[in-house]
Amino acid sequence: MPHHPIAHKIDRVIPWEGRDYLYFSGTAYLGMGNVQEFEDLITTGIKQYGPNHGASRFSNVQLEVYDQLEEHFAKKAGAPHAALLSSGFMTGYICHTLLGEMADEMWAAPDAHPAILPPNLIYNQDKAFLEFTTDCIKKSQNMQGKTVAILSNAVDTMKPAIHNFEWVGSLSPDNTYYLLIDDSHAFGILGREVYGTYSQWKSLPVNLVVAGSLGKALAIPAGIILGDAKFIGKVRSSPLFMGASPPAPGYCQAFLEAENLYDQQQQLLRENMAFFYQRIKGMPGLSYEEHFPVVTFKECGWAAKLLEEGIIISSFSYPRAEDPPIDRIVISAYHKKSDLEKLVQVIASI
Repeated sequence: MPHHPIAHKIDRVIPWEGRDYLYFSGTAYLGMGNVQEFEDLITTGIKQYGPNHGASRFSNVQLEVYDQLEEHFAKKAGAPHAALLSSGFMTGYICHTLLGEMADEMWAAPDAHPAILPPNLIYNQDKAFLEFTTDCIKKSQNMQGKTVAILSNAVDTMKPAIHNFEWVGSLSPDNTYYLLIDDSHAFGILGREVYGTYSQWKSLPVNLVVAGSLGKALAIPAGIILGDAKFIGKVRSSPLFMGASPPAPGYCQAFLEAENLYDQQQQLLRENMAFFYQRIKGMPGLSYEEHFPVVTFKECGWAAKLLEEGIIISSFSYPRAEDPPIDRIVISAYHKKSDLEKLVQVIASI
């Protein structure tokens, strides 16, 4: 698919080359960038703190808003502690770097995002997730006294598939396990309120670490790591955390004041998903999870067909550049029922 460069905010409708297109792509699942009250909170935050804060979290003058967000997010997520960084990719990089120093082996799920993967880690991207979990259990039973780091997304956004991690309870108890879950596409969608899956998996017999971007559903250009005191302590004392600039504080302040707006948008998204999935039920060639706002076409070529009908969907090669493009519909809270109805009618007519 060709790129469609634009110079304005992305909304549910995109004007391009003299025509309006319905937009069903991106990762703005809650549509927060199109909520005026949220934009006002960000503007107020920027006026309070300025456009950015480039000083280290360990400088002699510190902003309280970072500690406040970490404490708030950890409490809401059901996690002991949290560490806030400037991006989701940075959280993944710090986590896999630390786990690489602590673990004897690292096992990566086939759909694990590059952010949580060491650059030289060898793993099979083509393996099914169920096959991966079975292999992990078998390998664990042939080991004793080892420390193993397991790296996975909360969601395979391409299939799509919401992962269940109860299987780690079948790992051999003769080893120590760290489970790193990338919640970038779960924050705002899955788990407790908008705070992700930590509370769902915290009772598993592993050292749980959840990390990810707040810049997708939650629309905050930042990343966060959730974990126990030992691991978050290692994060905070790492040169990467100490040397990195924190997120823009105005956005962090906006997040702390926007809980009712997130709840509102989350409800709208759930209504849109229920509306759309009811209408595509039984349609051949579609794959989706009822609690996740992505629908994948099992065959490529749909993006070009829908573009002709005035609809832009997600279409790109993944995980390798040489892979065939994956065509997906992404539903957002900002979509109207009429948008969804039109999409259903067009799919049914092609």
